[in-house]
Amino acid sequence: MADKIILRDLQVRTILGNDSWERKKLQPVVITAEIHTSIAMAGKEDKLTGSVHYGMACKRVMKLAESNHGILSLEAFTEEVARACIDVTGSGLAVYVYARNPRALLHAEYAGVEIYRTRKDLFGSWTNDSTEEENMQEAGSAIAARAAAVDAGGVLKSEDNLVIKHLSLSTIIGINLWERHYKQVLNISLTIHTARSTEGTVGVHDKTSRPWTYRKVADEVTEMVEKTSYRTVEALAIAIARTAIKQCKVPKLTVRVEKPSAVVFAACSAVEITRSIDDFSTSSALTSGVASLNLSAVA
Repeated sequence: MADKIILRDLQVRTILGNDSWERKKLQPVVITAEIHTSIAMAGKEDKLTGSVHYGMACKRVMKLAESNHGILSLEAFTEEVARACIDVTGSGLAVYVYARNPRALLHAEYAGVEIYRTRKDLFGSWTNDSTEEENMQEAGSAIAARAAAVDAGGVLKSEDNLVIKHLSLSTIIGINLWERHYKQVLNISLTIHTARSTEGTVGVHDKTSRPWTYRKVADEVTEMVEKTSYRTVEALAIAIARTAIKQCKVPKLTVRVEKPSAVVFAACSAVEITRSIDDFSTSSALTSGVASLNLSAVA
C-alpha cells in the first residue's frame, strides 16, 4: 500500500462553465488531492527530496486555476488538477482528486467531481521516458508498487463520480397528521457514477455527448420532489433515483435523503440507496417493491 501526500481543501478561483456569465466571473473551487507515493526515503534521510513537495503541488494547482486554461467543465478541470499534482515528481504513482464548486447550484452546498488517476492514465507511461518504460527490466518491487497504486483506486479505477451535495428542497413528507399539512426541508445528496472513457485515457475530454449535466439532474429532481407528498423517505429516495435515471439518462446513481426534523435529538434521519438503469427496466419494475408505494397523489 502506497503512502500519501495530502492537500485538503485548497481554495482556488478560476473560470469554468459554458455560458457567457460563467466565462466572465471567477468561481471558487475547493480541492482535496491525495498523491500516492513512497515516503520511505524521506523518512529515512529526513530530506524533502525523497518525497513529494506539497508546496510545489499547491503552486502548480493554483497556477493552473489562475491561467487562461480555456477549460469548460469541472470534470476536465479536475483531471488537469490530477495531472498537475502527479507531475511534481517522478515518484508519484497515482492521485485522488475531489474538486467542489460551492457556487455551482443555487440550492445545493456544492457540485463536485471525484476521480482517481494513475501516472499511466495521465501520461500513458509509468515513467517520464516511454522508451525506458518499454525497454527496462523492472524490479519486482516497482511492479508491485504500481499494481498496488492501481488497486488503491477501488471503484474509482473504473468510474468517476459527480456529486451534488445537500440539495435543500421543501416537500410534504411523513405519516403524522401535521406532516401532511406542512412542508419540511430535506437535504438530498446525489452521486452520479459514470464509466471512465475507453477512448484513450491520456488527455482531457472537455466535451461530452452525454444527455445530462448536474444542473439538468438538479432541476429535474427539484421539480419532482417539490410536487410530491410521499409518506416515507424510502419511497421518495427511489422516486428520485427513477427520475434521474429515466428522465436524465443517468447510468447509475446513489441517492441520500436526509430528514433533519425526524428525530429530536439527532441531526437527521436518512436513507441512502444506489440504483442503476437495470433497476428500472420493465422486468425489474414489477418487483421493485417500494416503487409501488408511490403515494404522491394523496395530497
